[in-house]
Amino acid sequence: MRRIGWLLAALLLAGSASSPAFGVSQSELDRVEREKAEMAAQLEDASDEVRQAGQVLAETEAELPVAEHAVAVAHGRVAAAEAEAAQAQREADAAREALEAAEAEYEAAREAVEAAREARASLFAATARGSELLALDAVLASGEPQAAVDGLTYLEFMMDGKNRAVEEVTLARREAANAENAASLAETEAEAAEAVAADALAAAETRFNEAESARLAVEALVGAHEAALTVAEDARDDAQSEYDELEAESERLADQLRQADEDDDDDRGNSGGGSSGGGGGGGFVVPVDGWKSSDYGWRRHPIYGTTRLHGGTDFAAGTGATIHAADSGKVVYAGWSSGYGQLTCISHGGGVSTCYAHQSEIWVNDGEYVDRDERIGAVGSTGDSTGPHLHFEVRVHGDRVNPVGYLPSCLCR
Repeated sequence: MRRIGWLLAALLLAGSASSPAFGVSQSELDRVEREKAEMAAQLEDASDEVRQAGQVLAETEAELPVAEHAVAVAHGRVAAAEAEAAQAQREADAAREALEAAEAEYEAAREAVEAAREARASLFAATARGSELLALDAVLASGEPQAAVDGLTYLEFMMDGKNRAVEEVTLARREAANAENAASLAETEAEAAEAVAADALAAAETRFNEAESARLAVEALVGAHEAALTVAEDARDDAQSEYDELEAESERLADQLRQADEDDDDDRGNSGGGSSGGGGGGGFVVPVDGWKSSDYGWRRHPIYGTTRLHGGTDFAAGTGATIHAADSGKVVYAGWSSGYGQLTCISHGGGVSTCYAHQSEIWVNDGEYVDRDERIGAVGSTGDSTGPHLHFEVRVHGDRVNPVGYLPSCLCR
C-alpha cells in the first residue's frame, strides 16, 4: 500500500489540472481547427517563421485544456484505484487473520482429539488387562454387603467413564472436522482476497502510468508553446515593421484611389454617377462563391497584444475560384501590390471603390471598364496570405470601410 501512496503523491506533485473531461471529442477537435484558422487569419501579415510559431501557439493553446482534462481525470482514477486497492488489502488482511484463527481452532481441536484418544486408550487397556473383572471378583469374595455395594458403584463409575471417553472422542473428532472445513474455507477466501488486492494494485499502477503519460503530454505542449512564443517574441520588431509596411502600402493605394476618383469624376463631368449599386445599402454582389472567414475591424494581435486593423472581409475559396466585380466601374489598379499580392481595384463612382487581393490571376487591365458581376480574376494566396482566399475591401474616398454593409445580408451569390 505504501507503493500506491507514493504513486499518488508523485502524480499530485507532477502537474496541475483544471478541467473535468478526459479524451478528445469531435467538438474539441473542431474548436482546435477554428482557433488555428483564426490564428492564421490574424497572422497573414507576419513572416513565415512567425506564422509557423503562431500555428504552434494556436494548437498548443487549444489542446492544452484537453490535455489538462486528461491529467485531472487521471488524478481521480489514481485516487479511486488507490482506495480500491486499500480496501482490497484490508479485506485480504482480515481474511488472513480469519485463516490464522481457523487454523488455531483446528489445531486445538486436533489436540483435543489426541487427548481423548489417549484417555480412551488407557481405559481400554485397563479393561483388556482384566482389572474390572478382578475388581468384581474381589467384591464378590469380600462377603460384606457394604463392600459389595461400594464395589458395584465403582464398577458403574468405570463403565460410565468408558462411555464418556467414547463420546468425548466422537465429539472432538466432529469439532476437529468442522474446524478443518472452516480453515479450508478461510484459506480459499484469503487467497481470493489477496488476488483481488494484487489486481487492484496493478490497476492503480496502470492508472498512474496513464496519468504520467498525460502529464508528459502537457509538459510537451507547454514546451512547444514556450519555444514558439520565444520565436514569435524574437520576431516582434520584424512583425511590427511588416505591419507598418502594409499600412504604408494601404495608404499609398488610398492616395491612388483618391486620385482615380477625381479623374473619374472629371471624366463624368463631376456627375458622380455611373455606379449601378455602389455607395452602400447592400447594392453590391458577393465577389466570390465562398464563405466569410474573417471580418473587417480592429484585432488584438494574438501574440503581442497590439491592436491592428483588418481592413477588409475575407472569403475562403479554393485556388482558381472566379472573382466577380462587385459592381460596374473602371479598373484603376491591376497588378502586384506588396502584401496584397496580385491586386485589382475598381472605382464605382461617387468616391466608392472595391479592391480584390491575393489573386492567383488577374483577368482585367488598368483603365478597363467592367460590368457588375463580370469575371475579373481568380482566387489565390499571393502576398501576405496563409492560404487561398479573397481579401475584399470597400473604400470610400480611399479610406477602408466595413464591406458587409455593401453586400447582401445573406452573403450569397
